[in-house]
Amino acid sequence: MSAVISSWTTSAYPTETYLKTVATDHLSELTVSYTSAIERIATESAIGRLISLSRVIRGVQATQTIVSAQNVLATATADSVKAQATEAIFHASVNLDDLNFEENLYDTFLNRPANIIYLSLFALLFLYYTFMNIKSRYIWFNVTFWCGYALEFSGFLGRILSFTDWTNINFFLLQFVSLTIAPAFIMAGVYFTFAQLVVVYGRHYSVLKPMWYTYLFITFDVVSLVIQAIGGGMASQAQAQQKSGKAGTNVMIAGIAFQVLSMTVFLSLWFEFLNRVFFHDVNRIDSSNSLNKRSFGNFFKFLFNGKNADSYKRNTLEPHYNPKFNSIRARKLLNFYPLAITAASIAIYIRCVYRVVELAQGWSGYLITHEVFLMTLDALMISIAGLIFVPFHPYFVFGPKNILNVSTIRNRLDHHHSEEEKINDRVEVETQSHHDSDTQLESQTEK
Repeated sequence: MSAVISSWTTSAYPTETYLKTVATDHLSELTVSYTSAIERIATESAIGRLISLSRVIRGVQATQTIVSAQNVLATATADSVKAQATEAIFHASVNLDDLNFEENLYDTFLNRPANIIYLSLFALLFLYYTFMNIKSRYIWFNVTFWCGYALEFSGFLGRILSFTDWTNINFFLLQFVSLTIAPAFIMAGVYFTFAQLVVVYGRHYSVLKPMWYTYLFITFDVVSLVIQAIGGGMASQAQAQQKSGKAGTNVMIAGIAFQVLSMTVFLSLWFEFLNRVFFHDVNRIDSSNSLNKRSFGNFFKFLFNGKNADSYKRNTLEPHYNPKFNSIRARKLLNFYPLAITAASIAIYIRCVYRVVELAQGWSGYLITHEVFLMTLDALMISIAGLIFVPFHPYFVFGPKNILNVSTIRNRLDHHHSEEEKINDRVEVETQSHHDSDTQLESQTEK
């Protein structure tokens, strides 16, 4: 027996195989399935159904081979017979393993350490934003980031559950849907943070009204998700009917491409806002400082807030910003906040571009079947965004008391600290109007 076994060439085979189950008490059902598949395959024309039927036939044949060989091993005494039976079991096991992998919805072996690491990281981020939900009153930011990282955690939970059964469509959909929509929630928090910064520095530096960034780009994200959902539904229905899901996939690509376009517009408006904050007032500043020039070099110096740039902003640019919030701008983290938002937004943008290319290659493309790209261009990017806002949470940047809430921005209260100030301003305007009228009347009387 050992001589026969040593002559095998197994370099093309796995070093070990495993069987989920070989139900020896259900051989009659297997025979019925085999006979039915043989009859149907003779008349079937749809490629998807032909593949499914061929898998049934291969599976039944491999199972019957194993059961038969096991029976031989139970009674055989000759080493040559045992060797042949053992070889048959091995080859049939490899065949079943191949069939199992063909049913793998991921079309790749999931990396256990990487998935567990990201699940743990997203769990910690989820717990952090849960804590900040309780601790701080920055409700919009807290809720959006809490939802975003809850979805990221759910997505990787779905992937880890797939370790036990990579053919389970529910686990696959849990990870796919969760990881697809999570960035939209995270960006919703970033959009509102943009609105808050517009108010902190001054509305005149912004292309749009502050809340428009939130309303407009959240609307774009919702439209993108709806398009992706429609495409996903079309692809799922096609798969259920054993038809090509290319049309549905193309719709999904259109949806996520729209999201990339939306983020491109957002980043353009964001960089234009920073350009105005840094350089809008340079013509009104009499300074020989080299920073008093509009250039890419100076832009990045301001963005990274080096020592000289920080001093220039505080001493030269500060008087031109909204005086209502000079106490917030005096906070240590505020001048690094534009860099934090830029880094987080670019990270999520990279993730969205990756998703477009991934889907464009199809469900069996190179990117989607090589998990390293998901780990680096998706999970890592979303992790970076979440980690950036741990120290740069609005609670630490703007202060414990949220005076930059939706009501303040929507009602333009950034120009008035209180209703009393608004009344005083109106009284002052009315008094000035009456004074002008009296002066005009006296002038006419004198004439």
